[in-house]
Amino acid sequence: MARPLIQREVAIMRVLIEKEVPLAGGSIVIGATEWIAPAAWVCPAESYVVCQRISEGHSALRLVTESVRNLEVYPQVRSLGFMPSTRAITMYPIERPLRTLNCFFDKALFEEATQIDANGWYDRAGSFLTLSSPAVEKMMTTIHRELIDPGFGSEQMIEAASTMIAIEMARLGQMHGGAHPSAPSAHGLAPWQLRRIRERLDAALEQGYPSIQELAAICGISRGHLMRMFKVSTGEALQRFITLERLGKARRMLAEDRLSVKEIAAVLHFCNTAHFSNAFRRAEGITPSEYRMRSRAGLCHIDGYTASSKIH
Repeated sequence: MARPLIQREVAIMRVLIEKEVPLAGGSIVIGATEWIAPAAWVCPAESYVVCQRISEGHSALRLVTESVRNLEVYPQVRSLGFMPSTRAITMYPIERPLRTLNCFFDKALFEEATQIDANGWYDRAGSFLTLSSPAVEKMMTTIHRELIDPGFGSEQMIEAASTMIAIEMARLGQMHGGAHPSAPSAHGLAPWQLRRIRERLDAALEQGYPSIQELAAICGISRGHLMRMFKVSTGEALQRFITLERLGKARRMLAEDRLSVKEIAAVLHFCNTAHFSNAFRRAEGITPSEYRMRSRAGLCHIDGYTASSKIH
């Protein structure tokens, strides 16, 4: 049985639990949190939690940990995050209460299922505060749908989805191979780090283009270290790489001739059409409209290139 609606106040943080469903190895909680001022939060003892933002109409949540400062998490609806047991973070107020779907796992069962102990997950936590995983996102979305609009076998679906989340977390955790995520490398970024950058850029049309700080967080390293190691790995500065990725998609969209220049600017998350046109002209030497006219006349070679195709 789900616990009735509960509201409690903890110092300068209000937490509203909308729904709680027990599972064999944990629980599912939908809740809303509102901050009056910066407040510290610690995952409940003997637990791990995977979270997904489900609220709209507010900015990302800013937080600080002992190893990461001014990290922005949950930038969009359905964005994910992960917290290991006992890792303290400080959260800063946002415009509206943050509603999240939370999948809590019992510590002992989670560590047994993932074959990673508490120290291992603590070392990996910097990489997962902002979690990028289409598989986990899909399972969390399934859980949310079954909670809001339950169908036949909803309890079994929720249990199965939570189990799949634990399995996927094990796979993600094992990618680190036991090394501390911020360990330096003379050979650039690790394959799993390049893969996460590519996955995040591939999701940019839906989630917006990431900041360097966000990419550093999902790679588990500092902003400066990411920029240095990315240049070693690809020969390209990271900010330029993101710009090339964005403009590569713009060229393809202009050649496909299905969307207007204004619509393309919006899809690619430019702040306005003028900003998009200026960025495109600096890179290509012509405006988006001129590029479209040339592509119609067969004067532009369209190779489908995007920068992320260079990341292997």
